[in-house]
Amino acid sequence: MQRINWIDWAKALAAMTVVFCHLPQSQEWFHFRYLQAFIISIFFFLSGYLKKDRGSNKANWMKYWHGLVLPYIIYNAIVYPYWFVKYYMQQGMLPDLLTALKPILGTILLQHENSFCEPLDGPLWYLPAVLIMHVTIDLCRKTRYQHTIMITLCFVCIVLYGADKWWYFAPDLTPMGIMKNLPFYYTGYILGQKRLFNIVQPIQDLGSCIGLILLSIVLFQWHLNAFWVGQHTLHIVIYYPACFAFLFGVLYGCKCLDAYKMKSVTNLSIGTLVIIGLHIVPITIINYIIEKANGLSSTICYQWYEAFVITLIITALLYPIILFFLKNTPWMLGKQTIPAIEA
Repeated sequence: MQRINWIDWAKALAAMTVVFCHLPQSQEWFHFRYLQAFIISIFFFLSGYLKKDRGSNKANWMKYWHGLVLPYIIYNAIVYPYWFVKYYMQQGMLPDLLTALKPILGTILLQHENSFCEPLDGPLWYLPAVLIMHVTIDLCRKTRYQHTIMITLCFVCIVLYGADKWWYFAPDLTPMGIMKNLPFYYTGYILGQKRLFNIVQPIQDLGSCIGLILLSIVLFQWHLNAFWVGQHTLHIVIYYPACFAFLFGVLYGCKCLDAYKMKSVTNLSIGTLVIIGLHIVPITIINYIIEKANGLSSTICYQWYEAFVITLIITALLYPIILFFLKNTPWMLGKQTIPAIEA
Protein backbone atom coordinates (compact mmCIF):
# COMPACT_ATOMS: atom_id res chain seq x y z
CA MET A 1 0.00 0.00 0.00
CA GLN A 2 1.36 3.41 -0.98
CA ARG A 3 2.21 5.58 2.00
CA ILE A 4 0.41 8.90 2.55
CA ASN A 5 3.03 11.43 3.56
CA TRP A 6 0.80 13.80 5.54
CA ILE A 7 -0.43 10.85 7.59
CA ASP A 8 3.18 9.89 8.31
CA TRP A 9 3.75 13.44 9.56
CA ALA A 10 0.63 13.27 11.73
CA LYS A 11 1.57 9.92 13.30
CA ALA A 12 5.19 10.89 13.92
CA LEU A 13 4.33 14.24 15.52
CA ALA A 14 1.50 12.73 17.56
CA ALA A 15 3.73 9.94 18.88
CA MET A 16 6.37 12.46 19.96
CA THR A 17 3.69 14.58 21.61
CA VAL A 18 2.55 11.56 23.62
CA VAL A 19 6.11 11.28 24.95
CA PHE A 20 6.07 15.00 25.76
CA CYS A 21 2.77 14.67 27.63
CA HIS A 22 4.05 11.77 29.74
CA LEU A 23 6.94 13.84 31.06
CA PRO A 24 6.01 15.35 34.47
CA GLN A 25 4.75 18.90 34.06
CA SER A 26 2.33 21.08 35.98
CA GLN A 27 -1.39 20.53 35.39
CA GLU A 28 -1.76 24.29 35.87
CA TRP A 29 0.01 24.93 32.55
CA PHE A 30 -2.43 25.49 29.69
CA HIS A 31 -0.26 23.94 26.96
CA PHE A 32 0.15 20.73 28.95
CA ARG A 33 -3.54 20.21 29.65
CA TYR A 34 -4.41 21.23 26.10
CA LEU A 35 -2.15 18.61 24.50
CA GLN A 36 -3.03 15.96 27.10
CA ALA A 37 -6.74 16.40 26.41
CA PHE A 38 -6.59 16.17 22.63
CA ILE A 39 -3.51 14.43 21.23
CA ILE A 40 -4.79 10.84 21.38
CA SER A 41 -7.74 11.75 19.12
CA ILE A 42 -5.30 11.87 16.18
CA PHE A 43 -4.46 8.17 16.54
CA PHE A 44 -8.11 7.14 16.73
CA PHE A 45 -9.09 9.30 13.75
CA LEU A 46 -6.28 7.84 11.63
CA SER A 47 -7.11 4.28 12.74
CA GLY A 48 -10.63 4.81 11.43
CA TYR A 49 -9.45 6.67 8.33
CA LEU A 50 -7.12 3.83 7.33
CA LYS A 51 -9.54 1.01 8.20
CA LYS A 52 -9.80 -1.47 5.34
CA ASP A 53 -12.33 -4.20 4.63
CA ARG A 54 -10.29 -7.33 3.91
CA GLY A 55 -13.30 -9.33 2.82
CA SER A 56 -13.26 -12.11 5.39
CA ASN A 57 -13.18 -12.50 9.15
CA LYS A 58 -9.99 -14.55 8.84
CA ALA A 59 -8.18 -11.84 6.88
CA ASN A 60 -9.36 -9.13 9.28
CA TRP A 61 -8.30 -11.08 12.35
CA MET A 62 -4.91 -11.89 10.82
CA LYS A 63 -4.35 -8.14 10.45
CA TYR A 64 -5.59 -7.47 14.00
CA TRP A 65 -3.35 -10.21 15.41
CA HIS A 66 -0.19 -8.78 13.82
CA GLY A 67 -1.11 -5.11 14.16
CA LEU A 68 -2.73 -4.97 17.61
CA VAL A 69 -2.85 -8.18 19.67
CA LEU A 70 0.72 -9.44 19.21
CA PRO A 71 2.34 -6.01 19.84
CA TYR A 72 0.20 -5.59 22.96
CA ILE A 73 1.52 -8.89 24.32
CA ILE A 74 5.15 -8.35 23.27
CA TYR A 75 5.59 -4.80 24.54
CA ASN A 76 3.98 -5.61 27.88
CA ALA A 77 6.33 -8.60 28.19
CA ILE A 78 9.32 -6.37 27.42
CA VAL A 79 8.31 -3.82 30.04
CA TYR A 80 7.66 -6.38 32.80
CA PRO A 81 11.36 -6.77 33.84
CA TYR A 82 11.57 -2.98 33.95
CA TRP A 83 8.62 -3.01 36.37
CA PHE A 84 10.62 -5.27 38.70
CA VAL A 85 13.62 -2.95 38.62
CA LYS A 86 11.45 0.10 39.24
CA TYR A 87 9.70 -1.61 42.15
CA TYR A 88 13.02 -2.56 43.72
CA MET A 89 14.41 0.95 43.35
CA GLN A 90 11.30 2.48 44.91
CA GLN A 91 10.71 -0.06 47.68
CA GLY A 92 14.21 -1.34 48.38
CA MET A 93 13.10 -4.96 48.03
CA LEU A 94 11.62 -7.38 45.50
CA PRO A 95 7.81 -7.73 45.31
CA ASP A 96 5.97 -10.69 46.79
CA LEU A 97 4.04 -13.03 44.49
CA LEU A 98 0.68 -11.24 44.77
CA THR A 99 2.27 -7.86 44.10
CA ALA A 100 4.21 -9.25 41.13
CA LEU A 101 0.95 -10.57 39.66
CA LYS A 102 -0.78 -7.18 39.81
CA PRO A 103 0.70 -5.78 36.55
CA ILE A 104 0.03 -9.10 34.79
CA LEU A 105 -3.63 -8.95 35.81
CA GLY A 106 -3.69 -5.30 34.82
CA THR A 107 -2.42 -6.23 31.38
CA ILE A 108 -5.02 -8.98 30.97
CA LEU A 109 -7.69 -6.46 32.01
CA LEU A 110 -6.44 -4.01 29.36
CA GLN A 111 -4.32 -1.79 31.63
CA HIS A 112 -6.93 -1.58 34.38
CA GLU A 113 -6.06 -0.42 37.89
CA ASN A 114 -7.72 -1.28 41.18
CA SER A 115 -6.78 -2.88 44.51
CA PHE A 116 -5.60 -6.17 42.93
CA CYS A 117 -4.14 -5.03 39.58
CA GLU A 118 -2.28 -2.14 37.99
CA PRO A 119 -1.26 -1.02 34.49
CA LEU A 120 2.02 -2.47 33.27
CA ASP A 121 2.50 -0.42 30.10
CA GLY A 122 -0.31 2.10 30.39
CA PRO A 123 0.01 3.81 26.97
CA LEU A 124 -0.75 0.47 25.28
CA TRP A 125 -4.43 0.76 26.30
CA TYR A 126 -4.79 2.34 22.86
CA LEU A 127 -4.31 -1.03 21.11
CA PRO A 128 -7.24 -2.98 22.63
CA ALA A 129 -9.40 0.13 22.31
CA VAL A 130 -8.73 0.30 18.56
CA LEU A 131 -9.26 -3.46 18.26
CA ILE A 132 -12.70 -3.17 19.86
CA MET A 133 -13.60 -0.29 17.52
CA HIS A 134 -12.43 -2.24 14.45
CA VAL A 135 -14.48 -5.28 15.46
CA THR A 136 -17.50 -3.10 16.15
CA ILE A 137 -17.30 -1.64 12.63
CA ASP A 138 -16.87 -5.13 11.16
CA LEU A 139 -20.02 -6.35 12.93
CA CYS A 140 -22.03 -3.27 11.94
CA ARG A 141 -21.02 -3.62 8.29
CA LYS A 142 -22.86 -6.92 8.21
CA THR A 143 -26.17 -5.12 8.78
CA ARG A 144 -28.21 -2.65 6.75
CA TYR A 145 -28.04 -0.19 9.63
CA GLN A 146 -24.29 0.22 9.93
CA HIS A 147 -24.25 4.01 10.21
CA THR A 148 -27.38 4.23 12.36
CA ILE A 149 -25.83 1.83 14.86
CA MET A 150 -22.46 3.60 14.85
CA ILE A 151 -23.96 7.08 15.23
CA THR A 152 -26.07 5.78 18.11
CA LEU A 153 -23.01 4.21 19.73
CA CYS A 154 -21.06 7.45 19.35
CA PHE A 155 -23.88 9.41 21.00
CA VAL A 156 -24.10 6.87 23.83
CA CYS A 157 -20.32 7.03 24.31
CA ILE A 158 -20.40 10.82 24.55
CA VAL A 159 -23.16 10.65 27.17
CA LEU A 160 -21.36 7.93 29.14
CA TYR A 161 -18.07 9.80 28.97
CA GLY A 162 -19.77 12.91 30.31
CA ALA A 163 -21.44 10.91 33.07
CA ASP A 164 -18.16 9.25 33.97
CA LYS A 165 -16.51 12.65 34.39
CA TRP A 166 -19.08 13.26 37.12
CA TRP A 167 -19.57 9.85 38.79
CA TYR A 168 -16.31 8.02 37.88
CA PHE A 169 -17.93 4.65 37.22
CA ALA A 170 -15.95 3.52 34.13
CA PRO A 171 -12.70 1.58 34.60
CA ASP A 172 -9.50 3.08 33.24
CA LEU A 173 -7.95 3.00 30.82
CA THR A 174 -9.48 1.18 27.86
CA PRO A 175 -13.25 1.45 28.63
CA MET A 176 -13.06 5.18 29.28
CA GLY A 177 -10.81 5.63 26.25
CA ILE A 178 -13.36 3.92 24.02
CA MET A 179 -16.20 6.10 25.32
CA LYS A 180 -14.13 9.22 24.81
CA ASN A 181 -12.67 8.45 21.39
CA LEU A 182 -15.20 6.42 19.40
CA PRO A 183 -16.60 9.61 17.75
CA PHE A 184 -13.12 10.48 16.42
CA TYR A 185 -12.56 6.94 15.13
CA TYR A 186 -15.94 6.85 13.38
CA THR A 187 -15.40 10.30 11.85
CA GLY A 188 -12.09 9.09 10.44
CA TYR A 189 -13.73 5.91 9.19
CA ILE A 190 -16.46 7.83 7.33
CA LEU A 191 -13.99 10.21 5.70
CA GLY A 192 -11.71 7.32 4.73
CA GLN A 193 -14.51 5.23 3.22
CA LYS A 194 -15.89 8.21 1.29
CA ARG A 195 -12.35 9.14 0.18
CA LEU A 196 -12.80 12.59 1.64
CA PHE A 197 -10.15 14.77 3.26
CA ASN A 198 -7.48 13.41 0.94
CA ILE A 199 -6.87 16.43 -1.28
CA VAL A 200 -3.84 18.54 -0.41
CA GLN A 201 -4.17 22.29 -1.03
CA PRO A 202 -1.25 23.94 0.82
CA ILE A 203 -2.52 27.54 1.01
CA GLN A 204 -6.07 26.60 2.00
CA ASP A 205 -4.77 23.92 4.37
CA LEU A 206 -2.53 26.45 6.13
CA GLY A 207 -5.44 28.84 6.63
CA SER A 208 -7.63 26.02 7.92
CA CYS A 209 -4.84 24.88 10.26
CA ILE A 210 -4.35 28.32 11.83
CA GLY A 211 -8.06 29.06 12.11
CA LEU A 212 -8.98 25.71 13.65
CA ILE A 213 -6.08 25.65 16.12
CA LEU A 214 -6.99 29.16 17.32
CA LEU A 215 -10.64 28.09 17.62
CA SER A 216 -9.66 24.99 19.60
CA ILE A 217 -7.59 27.11 22.01
CA VAL A 218 -10.51 29.46 22.64
CA LEU A 219 -12.93 26.56 23.09
CA PHE A 220 -10.56 24.70 25.40
CA GLN A 221 -10.19 27.75 27.63
CA TRP A 222 -13.98 27.96 27.74
CA HIS A 223 -14.05 24.24 28.52
CA LEU A 224 -11.68 24.77 31.47
CA ASN A 225 -13.59 27.80 32.76
CA ALA A 226 -16.84 25.83 32.69
CA PHE A 227 -15.21 23.16 34.86
CA TRP A 228 -13.82 25.68 37.35
CA VAL A 229 -17.23 27.34 37.88
CA GLY A 230 -19.05 24.01 38.18
CA GLN A 231 -20.89 24.06 34.82
CA HIS A 232 -20.45 20.32 34.28
CA THR A 233 -22.77 19.86 31.29
CA LEU A 234 -21.27 22.80 29.43
CA HIS A 235 -17.78 21.51 30.27
CA ILE A 236 -18.53 18.20 28.52
CA VAL A 237 -20.45 19.70 25.61
CA ILE A 238 -17.57 22.02 24.70
CA TYR A 239 -14.96 19.26 24.82
CA TYR A 240 -15.90 17.62 21.52
CA PRO A 241 -16.06 20.80 19.37
CA ALA A 242 -12.73 21.86 20.90
CA CYS A 243 -11.14 18.48 20.22
CA PHE A 244 -12.49 18.24 16.66
CA ALA A 245 -11.13 21.73 15.95
CA PHE A 246 -7.72 20.67 17.31
CA LEU A 247 -7.80 17.36 15.42
CA PHE A 248 -8.53 18.87 12.02
CA GLY A 249 -6.29 21.86 12.70
CA VAL A 250 -3.34 19.50 13.25
CA LEU A 251 -4.24 17.35 10.25
CA TYR A 252 -4.51 20.39 7.97
CA GLY A 253 -1.12 21.47 9.31
CA CYS A 254 0.32 18.07 8.44
CA LYS A 255 -1.11 18.43 4.93
CA CYS A 256 0.94 21.61 4.63
CA LEU A 257 3.99 19.40 5.22
CA ASP A 258 2.94 16.83 2.63
CA ALA A 259 5.42 18.10 0.04
CA TYR A 260 8.30 17.54 2.45
CA LYS A 261 9.07 13.85 2.44
CA MET A 262 11.62 12.82 5.06
CA LYS A 263 12.75 9.25 5.59
CA SER A 264 13.08 9.85 9.33
CA VAL A 265 9.45 10.97 9.56
CA THR A 266 8.33 7.88 7.61
CA ASN A 267 10.34 5.64 9.91
CA LEU A 268 8.91 7.29 13.03
CA SER A 269 5.42 6.83 11.62
CA ILE A 270 6.04 3.15 10.91
CA GLY A 271 7.63 2.82 14.35
CA THR A 272 4.80 4.45 16.28
CA LEU A 273 4.32 1.25 18.29
CA VAL A 274 7.93 1.35 19.42
CA ILE A 275 7.57 4.91 20.70
CA ILE A 276 4.21 4.26 22.38
CA GLY A 277 5.23 0.90 23.81
CA LEU A 278 8.71 1.70 25.10
CA HIS A 279 8.93 5.42 25.91
CA ILE A 280 7.90 4.98 29.56
CA VAL A 281 11.18 3.19 30.30
CA PRO A 282 13.58 5.98 29.22
CA ILE A 283 11.27 8.57 30.79
CA THR A 284 11.57 6.84 34.17
CA ILE A 285 15.34 6.45 33.86
CA ILE A 286 15.89 10.08 32.83
CA ASN A 287 13.60 11.33 35.62
CA TYR A 288 15.50 9.22 38.16
CA ILE A 289 18.92 10.44 36.99
CA ILE A 290 17.89 14.10 37.03
CA GLU A 291 16.19 13.80 40.42
CA LYS A 292 19.25 12.15 41.98
CA ALA A 293 21.66 14.59 40.32
CA ASN A 294 19.72 17.53 41.75
CA GLY A 295 19.04 15.95 45.13
CA LEU A 296 15.27 16.20 44.72
CA SER A 297 13.07 14.40 47.24
CA SER A 298 9.92 14.70 45.10
CA THR A 299 9.04 14.09 41.46
CA ILE A 300 10.65 16.56 39.10
CA CYS A 301 8.49 19.06 37.20
CA TYR A 302 9.86 20.05 33.80
CA GLN A 303 9.43 23.36 32.02
CA TRP A 304 8.02 22.96 28.50
CA TYR A 305 11.38 23.57 26.84
CA GLU A 306 13.06 20.98 29.07
CA ALA A 307 10.32 18.46 28.25
CA PHE A 308 10.72 19.28 24.55
CA VAL A 309 14.46 18.55 24.62
CA ILE A 310 13.96 15.32 26.58
CA THR A 311 11.30 14.26 24.06
CA LEU A 312 13.84 14.68 21.26
CA ILE A 313 16.42 12.72 23.24
CA ILE A 314 14.00 9.83 23.89
CA THR A 315 12.92 9.79 20.24
CA ALA A 316 16.59 9.66 19.20
CA LEU A 317 17.22 6.78 21.61
CA LEU A 318 14.29 4.79 20.24
CA TYR A 319 15.00 5.53 16.58
CA PRO A 320 17.77 2.89 16.14
CA ILE A 321 15.41 0.32 17.64
CA ILE A 322 12.83 1.24 15.00
CA LEU A 323 15.43 0.82 12.26
CA PHE A 324 16.45 -2.58 13.63
CA PHE A 325 12.84 -3.77 13.73
CA LEU A 326 12.30 -2.44 10.20
CA LYS A 327 15.07 -4.68 8.90
CA ASN A 328 14.59 -7.76 11.06
CA THR A 329 11.36 -8.04 13.07
CA PRO A 330 8.37 -6.37 11.40
CA TRP A 331 5.96 -7.89 13.95
CA MET A 332 7.41 -5.45 16.50
CA LEU A 333 6.00 -2.70 14.29
CA GLY A 334 2.61 -4.37 13.93
CA LYS A 335 3.47 -5.57 10.41
CA GLN A 336 3.31 -9.02 8.85
CA THR A 337 6.16 -8.23 6.46
CA ILE A 338 8.90 -5.62 6.27
CA PRO A 339 7.23 -2.49 4.86
CA ALA A 340 8.58 -0.99 1.66
CA ILE A 341 9.81 2.60 2.07
CA GLU A 342 10.13 4.92 -0.90
CA ALA A 343 13.45 6.74 -1.21
